[in-house]
Amino acid sequence: MLPAGSSSTVRPAHRWRLPLLALVLTVGAFLAAAAPAAVAGRPVPAPSAGPDPPRVPALWMPLAGAVVRGFDARAGPYGPGHRGIDIAAPVGELVGAPAAGKVVFSGPVAGTAWVSLQVAPGVVVTLGPLLDPVTAGRVRPRAPVGRVGPGHQPGSGGTPGSGSGGPGPAGPGSVGPGGATLHLGVRVDGVYVDPLAYLVDRPRARLAPLAMPGGLPGP
Repeated sequence: MLPAGSSSTVRPAHRWRLPLLALVLTVGAFLAAAAPAAVAGRPVPAPSAGPDPPRVPALWMPLAGAVVRGFDARAGPYGPGHRGIDIAAPVGELVGAPAAGKVVFSGPVAGTAWVSLQVAPGVVVTLGPLLDPVTAGRVRPRAPVGRVGPGHQPGSGGTPGSGSGGPGPAGPGSVGPGGATLHLGVRVDGVYVDPLAYLVDRPRARLAPLAMPGGLPGP
C-alpha cells in the first residue's frame, strides 16, 4: 500500500501534462494550416517567354537583278494580286537556291518549268520559269537549281498553285529584248508572304514603267 500522502505528489504532474499536450497539438495544427497559405501567397515567377523563332529562314537573292515587280497580297483565294517578286534577268542566267532545302515540286506549269523547295517546316520557296531545272533531292544555299527561262512577264502575276493562272507569255511587259523575269514566291503554311522581308541581300525595288494599259503611257 502507498502512504497516505503519496497521491498528493502524483496528481500535480497530471495537471500540467494535459494542458502542455493540448498546447503542443494546438500549435502543430496552426502551423500545418498556415504552411499552405504561406506557399500559396508566395509570388511565383512567370515562365520566361522569349520571342518565337522565325518560321522563314534567311533567304538569298537567286540571281543579281532589279526587282521589276513587288509583292501584292491577293484579295481572297482567287482574287487578283502578285504572289511574289519578279527579278529582271537575261534568259539562260544561272539561278541559285535562296536557301538549303528539298525539292518538293519540279515540273511544267502552263508550258513553263517551275521548282519548289521546302526550306523549313511549312515553308516553300518557288522559282520559275526555269530551263534545265533540278528535279529531285536536296540543294545547298545558292546551289544551281536551273537557268532563267522565257515565258514570264512582270504583269502576268501567276505562280504555281496561286489560283490566278500560270505564267503568261512574254509580251509588251517583258524586260528588254531577249530579257525575262524570274519569279520568286514564298509560302508559309500555304499562305503567300512577301519574299523581300526575308532576303538578307535585299535589293532596292525598282518598278519598270509599262507602255500598256494599266502602266505608264508610252512615248
